[in-house]
Amino acid sequence: MAGSGDTSLPAAGPPAPAGKGAAVHYYFPVEVEVAGDADDALVQRVVSEVFAQLDRELASRQ
Repeated sequence: MAGSGDTSLPAAGPPAPAGKGAAVHYYFPVEVEVAGDADDALVQRVVSEVFAQLDRELASRQ
């Protein structure tokens, strides 16, 4: 996730043309850092919850 003070800029050059009805796909990395002493089961629960919330949020915007 972008943090406070991070800058996000568009790629250089003109945008690619999208034809009528064309699908536009966005790809972005997701990084979650678990600090402290966590066993593998906890890490997997965190990963599952993060992606479930991300999936719900993205699905609500379609």
